[in-house]
Amino acid sequence: MVKKAVIIAAGMGSRLRGYGADLPKPLVKVAGVELLKRTVLSAKRAGITEFVIVTGYRADDIEGTLASDPQMDVAIDWVYNEEWERGNGVSVLKAQPYVDEPFILLMSDHLFDSEALARLRHMPLGSDEAMLCVDSNLDRIFDMEDATKVMVDRDRVVKIGKELSDFNAVDTGIFLCSPYLFSALESSIASGEGSLSGGIRVLSEEGAMRTMDMDGLFWLDVDTPESHVFAEQTLFQMLGKPTDGFVSRNFNRKISTRITRLLVHTPVTPNQISIVTMLVSFLSAWLVASGDYFHLALGGLLFQFASIIDGCDGEIAKLKFMGSQLGEWVDTMADNISYLVFFIGVILGMSHHTGDAFYPMLGLVIVSVDALGVMMIFLYLNHIGSGSIVSFNMAFSDEVPEAHRSWFHRFCLSIKFVSRRDFFAALFCVFAVLNSIAGMYWFLIIGSIFLCAGIFGFGGHMLRTQGAWPASVPGQSETQKLVSEKAD
Repeated sequence: MVKKAVIIAAGMGSRLRGYGADLPKPLVKVAGVELLKRTVLSAKRAGITEFVIVTGYRADDIEGTLASDPQMDVAIDWVYNEEWERGNGVSVLKAQPYVDEPFILLMSDHLFDSEALARLRHMPLGSDEAMLCVDSNLDRIFDMEDATKVMVDRDRVVKIGKELSDFNAVDTGIFLCSPYLFSALESSIASGEGSLSGGIRVLSEEGAMRTMDMDGLFWLDVDTPESHVFAEQTLFQMLGKPTDGFVSRNFNRKISTRITRLLVHTPVTPNQISIVTMLVSFLSAWLVASGDYFHLALGGLLFQFASIIDGCDGEIAKLKFMGSQLGEWVDTMADNISYLVFFIGVILGMSHHTGDAFYPMLGLVIVSVDALGVMMIFLYLNHIGSGSIVSFNMAFSDEVPEAHRSWFHRFCLSIKFVSRRDFFAALFCVFAVLNSIAGMYWFLIIGSIFLCAGIFGFGGHMLRTQGAWPASVPGQSETQKLVSEKAD
């Protein structure tokens, strides 16, 4: 398994250089992160732990900016190429003393999906071979005129070059190489060709240049101001998650990503956003508890706003590689504390509206049960080493095989969407604007009963599956034991 990457960051990049500031190209930011840093952290996400970075033009500025960055917590050998103007093939050759095994080769100005690198580094490779990631989906190439074209035949590079008129794929600038590449580069440079493409041609002539298709995964060469704009647009479009609910997918994300576009260029961190979201939820709870229509409507709108900005912390974390287990816990705890406090606000609002002591008594009992359910979720997350509520939701769906799910389990799965913040925040907002504190209250009561029944009904099994709960519980029915054993 390949663990080392060589990154070329030596050229001037005259078409993008500066882009509004006096910066070398590797330090130009895309969505708040320097191009070179984004390349390193994308590779790190794919499992690369060692790096050789070859610099040339304004090398001191590049190394000085990134070497002290706390996020660049990987092993880096900085290599200076005083002949950087001769071509990127010369820059690759400068890395030879630092590489004695198969390695990943990357360009500092190319963005890519980490999944492509994760696949590539596990591919088998001969001692005299190299492999190039290509994109055969020509319709999605942003700047075909500037792209390096490739003719591929049976997963082998036949021809490569920017001027090819007959081609069926495009070079993505992502390679898996054996040290034999250096011999090919020496041969190419000796013939007067200083580019990396020259060395690739040597390998292709020997039948040693293989390919792996990107298969729809994202990549982009950020070489011009136009491609820079396109890169940011694409990154923001990719911020949605498969787990997004209907409201989040069709409404919240459209607003949160616009807020994130502004925040990504500031020092604001995901954890700070999580705390602010919690405080906004507290304010909305206080307003709802007041009881009159104006405060109720404003509180409902604020709670929906909190649901929208709740997406910004994850978006910032993804764009700026700031995700962490601590961040997951901060987000999960802030969210669940916000829910409980807001629910208390709804109960107090109902009490002020009706003046009947029955409603706060019932509500506080239900909120206490909610709190116990949250504690069980936290226990499960702590045991599996995750701070993300998504882990619990996925396990709730997957732990019991479909063939052994009871009607109640299937029912709980069918109403799980009501537990999503995007759904109940939007519904509470509608109730608040319609001046229906009773609608908010009874949705809270009924929804909590069913959801907590699901958590308590299956949380024990989920914990047993993970080894955090006794395998045999006194009083457990034979049917429950059978389902547990088959699910395990």
